[in-house]
Amino acid sequence: MKKLLTILLAAAMTVIAAFGLFGCNNSETDNLKAELAALQKQLDDMSGTSATNDEVKKLNDQIDSLKDQLSYMNDTISEVSPLGLDSYKKLKYIDKNLSDRDCYSGENFKDTQNWIKENLLSAGYSESDITYQEVELSTYAEKATLEESLSAVKSYVTDGKSYTKNKRVYTEDENGTYTKVTAISENIIVTKPGDTEKTIIVGMHYDGDGTGDNGSGVALGLSTAMKFQNVQTTFTIKFIFFTAEEIGCKGSTAYANAMTEEEIANTLYMINMDSLVCGDYTYLYGGVQDNETKTVSKTEAYDNAMKVAESLGLSFKSNPWSWDNLAPENYDTPYPDYATPTTGDWSDHKGFKNVGVTYLYFEATNWEIPDYTGYGESYITGMIMNTSKDYLAYIEKYYPGRPLAHLNKFATLLNGLLVQKTFNK
Repeated sequence: MKKLLTILLAAAMTVIAAFGLFGCNNSETDNLKAELAALQKQLDDMSGTSATNDEVKKLNDQIDSLKDQLSYMNDTISEVSPLGLDSYKKLKYIDKNLSDRDCYSGENFKDTQNWIKENLLSAGYSESDITYQEVELSTYAEKATLEESLSAVKSYVTDGKSYTKNKRVYTEDENGTYTKVTAISENIIVTKPGDTEKTIIVGMHYDGDGTGDNGSGVALGLSTAMKFQNVQTTFTIKFIFFTAEEIGCKGSTAYANAMTEEEIANTLYMINMDSLVCGDYTYLYGGVQDNETKTVSKTEAYDNAMKVAESLGLSFKSNPWSWDNLAPENYDTPYPDYATPTTGDWSDHKGFKNVGVTYLYFEATNWEIPDYTGYGESYITGMIMNTSKDYLAYIEKYYPGRPLAHLNKFATLLNGLLVQKTFNK
């Protein structure tokens, strides 16, 4: 059973290379249809057998995934939006040229800042439209050169006074402690005025070293900011590229905590875009969980996005777990760890949620594989974010066509949200 499911899913993921890049290949489509029919027959044959509910559910999930891939295969490059295609081009640029975006001293961190600014200026934004917010970051170490790293290892072996970790040197001072140093990083903020002061914040972190996490969010955010520079909108849009998400959402928290009461009141909602291209499915999240009342409040942005998606012919999932449907590996019994449609406080929506701003969160992952928190990302490869596998060649090898397909889907929804003329907060 598991072997067959893996083979069929791998085939489904492989054939979508045709989507958006080379058009639809009839023989590949026919093969996929045959595989789908075989899988459907297997499901029918399971009726009346001793198959477990989990086996049936997994098979249904694979069928749904195959149907999604068939839908992609029926598209052609002409049906990929310019925004989706431009986002994919920017993703490829980030993957090739800006992979080391460590917010302390990544080799490409400053290059990424400059690249974002240059693109914004080329789209017609002025210098005054682009602002920077300084964010203080504390660390116990400085980025090490190879020589410093080797020296630190040698020192640790001889006296235990210094050591290296994650390419950083940690040195003990005369008091026997490791002294913190303060570094300054920056959020990048570009404002696109609307007809009103009511504001939508579109946020994505640009630190890290992953193409999926979060080169994908940067690519979509930058392409969208450039497109909307000369588009008249009812609402003001702030595109914010956050620093230091990977070390505790420092940049987004600093921004949210600096907002005035008036700014908070004028903010309709914040859209967080993080890790959009690797996961098996596309997800939307929103809301604040209350275990005492077993309710989720402040879901207006999520509810609105689901309606807009439906009107555009798009389908998104959300976290499936609730008080009546606990995850198989639920850790917070008898409450759901994350009640639908919420998610964990592990990304840049967190700071805004904490100051009372409604949030909407875009992500591609898979909540239906262990440990059922959305961290596993994919049936075939498992987690890609925060691993050495998070680069485009690897992603396209196992999921050809998926990065473009997911970016195009999120781009279509984002565009639909930003051109809305009304929103009931």
